[in-house]
Amino acid sequence: MSLSNVDEFQRYLFEYKFDGAEWGVEIKAASPNEALERLKAISWAKYKGEIYATVPVASARTSRTLARLRAAVGLG
Repeated sequence: MSLSNVDEFQRYLFEYKFDGAEWGVEIKAASPNEALERLKAISWAKYKGEIYATVPVASARTSRTLARLRAAVGLG
């Protein structure tokens, strides 16, 4: 899996119908074409389990900024 800078990605919305209702799914990608390719790749997805919680993780930029602030006030 290749990792890219998260800041490069935009959010793209795709809509679909299922069981008489309309649904949407958000895909993060570098371009609309990449988002379409990612959508096609979803057919290869494997079930990994139910998500019970999410934990936000600071980006590298945020971490560096926080480290500088901590150092500036004598906490780091």
